[in-house]
Amino acid sequence: MRLPILPLLLLPFVELWLMIVIGGEVGALAVIAWLVGMIIVGLNLLRYLGASSMLRAAQGVRNGGEVPAQSLADGLFKAVGAVLLIIPGFISDVVGILCFLPWVRKWLLRRWMAKIAANSQAFGANPFASGAFRRTSSGGYQAGNVYEHQGAAHTKSDQAEDAILIDQHPESSPKDSPSAKP
Repeated sequence: MRLPILPLLLLPFVELWLMIVIGGEVGALAVIAWLVGMIIVGLNLLRYLGASSMLRAAQGVRNGGEVPAQSLADGLFKAVGAVLLIIPGFISDVVGILCFLPWVRKWLLRRWMAKIAANSQAFGANPFASGAFRRTSSGGYQAGNVYEHQGAAHTKSDQAEDAILIDQHPESSPKDSPSAKP
């Protein structure tokens, strides 16, 4: 399901209208102070979260307990919340603050992971689920066409007619060298 573009286009106008309405009730200085305060808080949170989420993911890998993807996704939602705090407006501030509540992050993460799983099954993104790689009776794997070569690449005259060369580094021939005379 795609996000409709019309609400995204209308969001700045709604934010501006909301700032004018709230500014009329509590005063323009209070609204400006709130917006500047949220920008400062968002910048500091973004700076802090960048380092802490990477350290938490590395520590989780070292301990072997936590999956780093979950820690990184948790840090991603916090970073999105910090960016939303930086964007001026009350709606973006409320959504940004919601991104810092643990139960909201867990709910968003569950929805996001379910959507990724559904998309990967619908479009066949997981080759192991479809049985593309099966063991043969000789113990090897079927399907693939992965070749590894350590030596120099062969020229077209050395190849069979039906072979495909993916990466070729042509060797210099004697006729290309400066010492060769015609």
